[in-house]
Amino acid sequence: MNEIEVKAKLKDKDAVMNRFKEMGLEIHASKHQKDTVFFPNNAADTSRHELNKNYLRIREQKTGVEKKVLFTLKQSRHNQLDSIEHEVEIKEEDILKMFAIFELLGFYQAVIVEKERITAKMGDIEVCIDDVVGLGSFIELEKFSEDEKSEEITGELYSIFDSWGIKKEDYVYVGYDTLMEQIKKHDFNNRRNW
Repeated sequence: MNEIEVKAKLKDKDAVMNRFKEMGLEIHASKHQKDTVFFPNNAADTSRHELNKNYLRIREQKTGVEKKVLFTLKQSRHNQLDSIEHEVEIKEEDILKMFAIFELLGFYQAVIVEKERITAKMGDIEVCIDDVVGLGSFIELEKFSEDEKSEEITGELYSIFDSWGIKKEDYVYVGYDTLMEQIKKHDFNNRRNW
């Protein structure tokens, strides 16, 4: 399954939430997500995802009293936000075993990203409002596709941003894990390319 997403830094989260209500979007309960991300040991540049390389993630998610743990393998295709994604639910007691397996497979724990996520559906597009610890508030539009229409879908998603008044200078072109890795390494040189 191909996951295509676009992302932008939010300057006024309340205004966006009000717009969703005006549009009649059903806003789902907030989820707390803790993502532990593993990069390949041979990654040449850990400040971004290299194309066609695998990246692993364990997501611990809590919605109210419901807990869920997901293992995800992602492989960036045309850019970091356009990836092949395979995801499966695992048991909470298997998290440490999975971490050990990842290390034996040649991956290392690169970064932990924690966020509060609010979602809504707009047809086949998932809308996510994220408050990311250490980074701030963001909006994402995500769409899954079986075929190779990533550029077309990306254009569709950006046109939605445009119609909502989200400016290009607020677009973010990398994942939260990469942003955290850049901050961790004090790589602030290219913040405009977020």
